[in-house]
Amino acid sequence: MAVVRSYTDAFQIIDRTPEINLIPNQWGIITQSGIFPSTEGITTPVVSMEQITKSGAVMVDRIRGERNNVSKDYVRKLYSFNVPHFPLDDVLKPEDIQSRSAYGTVDQAEQEGLALARKIERIRMSHMQLKEKAFAQLLADGTIYAPNGSVSTNFYTEFGITRKEIDFVFGTSTTDIMGKVEEGIAHIIDNLQAGGEVATGFIAFCSPGFFSNLIKHAKVQAAYTYYSSTQEPLRQRLESALPMGTRVFEFGGIRFIEYRGTDFGGTAFMTANEARLVPSGTMDAFGVYASPAGTMQHVNTVGQESYLFTHRDPIDGSVIIRSEMNLLAVARRPAAVVRLYSST
Repeated sequence: MAVVRSYTDAFQIIDRTPEINLIPNQWGIITQSGIFPSTEGITTPVVSMEQITKSGAVMVDRIRGERNNVSKDYVRKLYSFNVPHFPLDDVLKPEDIQSRSAYGTVDQAEQEGLALARKIERIRMSHMQLKEKAFAQLLADGTIYAPNGSVSTNFYTEFGITRKEIDFVFGTSTTDIMGKVEEGIAHIIDNLQAGGEVATGFIAFCSPGFFSNLIKHAKVQAAYTYYSSTQEPLRQRLESALPMGTRVFEFGGIRFIEYRGTDFGGTAFMTANEARLVPSGTMDAFGVYASPAGTMQHVNTVGQESYLFTHRDPIDGSVIIRSEMNLLAVARRPAAVVRLYSST
């Protein structure tokens, strides 16, 4: 008897061309940059940070026998921030396997282990994207990523800081681009030094439009007219550590990186025609925290960056997949992030 195959469901065992496995792009440039430190596990769903303002005393001369008063103690202030909770679940049902072929084959039955591995891989991809999005949003506007509003914090508001913004005015050919670059670096250095911080370098994460306008500006082009190099400094393609085709440009002490990060729906992480200038190699300008999973066995334990659990449904044997991230990215020194844009 001939086997009758249905063509109404493309995933049934049917005679079809080899499957093309489309994997979404993983834009983890900010995560890979080293701007943010490794995730620190905490034992509670709340992060407490103490801000200490250090200052010395201005010493003046006195007549011998007179004394100066001792300087005041450091000013201390405690801040508390809730860690957002991000659950993501799935289920592997019998119908996901029954009468279906394995991926990339037409005559081999689907295996439970392989099907489960694919579902777990998708969840892990979502976790990676969440981390990148949290970092990108913190740099973009100084807020904690929690799109449903379970946590609402703006670090500029919390610390009473006005964000530094620099207009590059790309539409004017005579704009002093080097002057704009030096202004941004000087601002970051001044703010870091005020808190006893240091930086080993500076990175600007640029939207594609900002990056293109930068490298084609007349002043920038003129600076490289007589530059001798085989690396095409105005349009240098990246080293292998970053996604293929991403552009990097070193100028004025800043490493400008074209940032095309998007979510799975295609929404860009970086505002069009803008960039964010940040210090690299700092001691504690930024922080990343993970709180424990919401299960009894993890109460009061040190949090991990990701959690994933599986169990079987007692009725039909389906594999229930539960995952969560409890991740908080913080800006301890939000003044060290500079918004770069162009009004023309």
